[in-house]
Amino acid sequence: MLAEAVKKSAVLIEALPYIKLFRNAIIVVKLGGSAQTDPEVIQRVLTDIDFMISVGMRPVVVYGGGKRISRAMQATGKEAVFAHGQRITDPESMQIVE
Repeated sequence: MLAEAVKKSAVLIEALPYIKLFRNAIIVVKLGGSAQTDPEVIQRVLTDIDFMISVGMRPVVVYGGGKRISRAMQATGKEAVFAHGQRITDPESMQIVE
């Protein structure tokens, strides 16, 4: 029990400069499609967000629905196009995304 407390305090001491640096900052947290299907990942992300709020950060969660977008595009017969890991979204694809 003591060893665990010492370990946690060491992590917090290491994080302190970052906590100070990002206090009152808006932090964007992307919750990707893969993460949304795993309850354990969601719980860890929510715990992290709770911590961020408690130390004065201002997290904003954005939805990353790439897999759903690709499935919706495929259902319409449109193929998703990527360049360097980024989806290329033409006007027709944007209608599907919206």
